[in-house]
Amino acid sequence: ASNARHARTHKMAFALSKTASLVATPKASSKIARRGAVVVRAEKVAHGKGGEEGGRSFANDAFGMVAKNANYGLFAAAVTKGGHEGTMTSPGPITVFCPNDDAFGDLCQKIGVSKMDLMNDPRIPAIVGTHIVQGALTLADMEGKTLTTMAGNSITVSGGAVNGVSFKKNDIKVDNGIVHAVNAVISP
Repeated sequence: ASNARHARTHKMAFALSKTASLVATPKASSKIARRGAVVVRAEKVAHGKGGEEGGRSFANDAFGMVAKNANYGLFAAAVTKGGHEGTMTSPGPITVFCPNDDAFGDLCQKIGVSKMDLMNDPRIPAIVGTHIVQGALTLADMEGKTLTTMAGNSITVSGGAVNGVSFKKNDIKVDNGIVHAVNAVISP
């Protein structure tokens, strides 16, 4: 009877959410099982990229495109902290020059602040605003032109670069304009 009792598997599921649960089962060793030891393992864990259970969902606008991409999380955070999320989710049309997280890391090193401190820097609205212009502009549309940014700065596109910052990927169409990935934070 004792062996039969130890041979039985008792499962107890605790629903943490619709996307994750834990299952508790008695351990196989009879010494431990008699003492009531329980092994807990994760069965199914999903991490949201927006739209999944518990995660924020994003549209196919400029902000949504940036926020959904893990390599551009710091720019998305800076957009929100700098008060430009409304601009990037507006009907547009707008053009966004989007620096990746490495570019923000380089900026932090250059100005001597941590990434957390950068998000609270009073210059964040101007930094982000320098990366947004009115109108949906492809690289071909912008070549050789000087543009006025949302921050009121002038930037020049020349030789496949904007103010000397090269494009990683260009002409990404979104619902409210065009996004260009750049390899550094643009200085006015």
